[in-house]
Amino acid sequence: MVKSVPFIFNQKIENMKTKKIGIYIVALITISAIAYRLYDVKQDKKKDIDMVNKAKSATTVTTATTDYKIVNFDISYHGVFEAFSEVTVISESQGKVEKYMINEGDFISEGEIIACLDNEITGYQLETAEAVWLKAQNELRRFENLSAGESVSTQQLEEIKLAYQNAKNAHLILKKQYNDSFIKAPIAGTVSKRYFERGSFIGVGNSVADIINTRKMKFNAWFTAKDLTRVKTEQKVMITTDLYPGTSYEGIIKVIGVKPDNSRRYLVQAEVTNSNEKPLFSGIDGTIHIKYTPEKRSLVIPRNCLVSSIIDPKVYVISGNKAKLRQIVISEVTDSLIIVESGLTKGEYVVLSGQINLENNAPVAVLNNQNL
Repeated sequence: MVKSVPFIFNQKIENMKTKKIGIYIVALITISAIAYRLYDVKQDKKKDIDMVNKAKSATTVTTATTDYKIVNFDISYHGVFEAFSEVTVISESQGKVEKYMINEGDFISEGEIIACLDNEITGYQLETAEAVWLKAQNELRRFENLSAGESVSTQQLEEIKLAYQNAKNAHLILKKQYNDSFIKAPIAGTVSKRYFERGSFIGVGNSVADIINTRKMKFNAWFTAKDLTRVKTEQKVMITTDLYPGTSYEGIIKVIGVKPDNSRRYLVQAEVTNSNEKPLFSGIDGTIHIKYTPEKRSLVIPRNCLVSSIIDPKVYVISGNKAKLRQIVISEVTDSLIIVESGLTKGEYVVLSGQINLENNAPVAVLNNQNL
């Protein structure tokens, strides 16, 4: 029996529907498989991330607690030695050098005669002036006695007084001229230069000799204004020089300057007693060392806490279980401590060691804490 055309057509339609449903089912299964695979990959990735986070352990560090302390300072400055005193002896008289008593390199005491000038004529004049003065003195005494009995006039007495005063002044002038012919050392010290020879002529104002006093020495250093406030006159200090390694000289501060130089530093001058065994000389370099203890306490941390330069100082501060990088302001730096002006408060924990492996907000495990 032959099927009718409508039946065949309907059968084809049913077959097409069946195929579409199959395609939909296959597509749904495929999409579901892909979605499941993507979810599985995501879960695997999450597990990997969790494993990495677990594998990444906290950095072990040691810390120090910020605190207030009295910090002793070792203040040191380079400087230069100079002679305690140095003068050029100037003649106040004139004449030929009859003899001299010094040579270069000799030590001479204050008031000791350096040279004698020809003073023969001045000596004669002085003797005459002294005789005239004594005569005038006797005349004055006689007239004063006579004036008591009104035997002489007031005018005569005044003339005698004037003559006496003139004789006295003439005697004093010649006596000074005579004494000036003996040229003497104004200070004690070593003769560094002699400007004359025997028989040479010396005029008034001519240089005679240079004398340097090196029994004591001056040490000059230039301090900053901050350190200038930390020293006082009569304070004892120690001074060293590379000329004698390992040797220290005790000094006493005598001068604290009030006027700065071009670099805005102030003179601090110490007085040092020289040594015969290891003598100091003008012009040699040295270093002054001063101990200073402030009256107030300062907030301090160990110097090793610093993770950057002193110019741009930063430290790691513990907050919870993390290290926070923080900027600070430094007031002073010693060999082992940093005085903090601002940026930290008392009682905070600052990383002391282990900073090399740290970054800002990194997790940390504190192994040990150091109290200052």
